[in-house]
Amino acid sequence: MEKKNTGFQEIEKMLQEVGNKIETLIQKGTKATGEASEEIEKKIKDLHINKEKLEKEFKEKKAKFEEKYQSKSSTAKPFLEDSMAHFKQGIKSLVHAINEMLK
Repeated sequence: MEKKNTGFQEIEKMLQEVGNKIETLIQKGTKATGEASEEIEKKIKDLHINKEKLEKEFKEKKAKFEEKYQSKSSTAKPFLEDSMAHFKQGIKSLVHAINEMLK
């Protein structure tokens, strides 16, 4: 679960960096003049639209993943608990067998 959160956090961090770079371009674009200014403004608008699309898609994918994870973990939990009980019993039997051998 921790790796999942870390992965999402890394993607969110990258999106924030892209947003910061867009803001930097906006500041530089306001200093430009003439034809260059118009082209820069157009590119900035395109980048801003793409950034918004990426953020929306990211949120949708993250929500879908969370939902899928929750549904799978709730169905797998009883099996994991049973497996853990069997594993513990196996370890106890192994320890008991080793103790008997040592006697």
